[in-house]
Amino acid sequence: MVTINQNLKQGFERQYAGTNILPVANGTERGIQAVQEGNADLAAISRSLTPEEKAQGLAVVAIASDRIALVVGMENPYNGGMTQEQVRQIFQGQITNWQEIGGPDGPIQVLNRPSISGTHQAFQEIVLNGGNFGNSPNITTLPRDETTGMLRQLGRNGIGYATFTQVANQQTVKTLPINGMMPDHPNYPLQRVLSYAYQQPPNPAVQAFLGYAISPQGQQAMLSGSN
Repeated sequence: MVTINQNLKQGFERQYAGTNILPVANGTERGIQAVQEGNADLAAISRSLTPEEKAQGLAVVAIASDRIALVVGMENPYNGGMTQEQVRQIFQGQITNWQEIGGPDGPIQVLNRPSISGTHQAFQEIVLNGGNFGNSPNITTLPRDETTGMLRQLGRNGIGYATFTQVANQQTVKTLPINGMMPDHPNYPLQRVLSYAYQQPPNPAVQAFLGYAISPQGQQAMLSGSN
């Protein structure tokens, strides 16, 4: 949600002169923890709250739906698509060669996001049906939840996943169709809800920002960076 957060920050600060929002990219888990500890007003999250978190007074406002995109580097010779089942098998270490899905002979280097990442957790829920990621030698879990760094490591054999808004305009990667559909298709299978979590009751600043985020102006800013 880094891009969405930045776009909403810019739009909100333009519309409400004198305000200042400080976004920090630490992942869903750390964001929720910061709100619980009183060190942040809002946490941008890409999973549902747990019953325990709700019982502790957290609530959410959904602001958008988003797609999780599967990406490979532009140098990767694989130009096909995948089924959702093939994606699961790749990230659980059951498919380890591009040849197994119709590509050229070569190892698949899987780049996984760290467990603190909301995108990691959503991928695990949607693609792996709540199961675990594989631990085969070709699967690397990155130390930081950072899309740009992951994209740079894709090379000729790598595959990774990211929020579609973060890769839609990238010139260095290819987004793969899943079940014959690209992420902008309404029936694309890897979809999730993006939300802001806050501690109840919300303070006036939180109320103002959430109201802006779900307003027509905020929705436009979220997509384009303009208010």
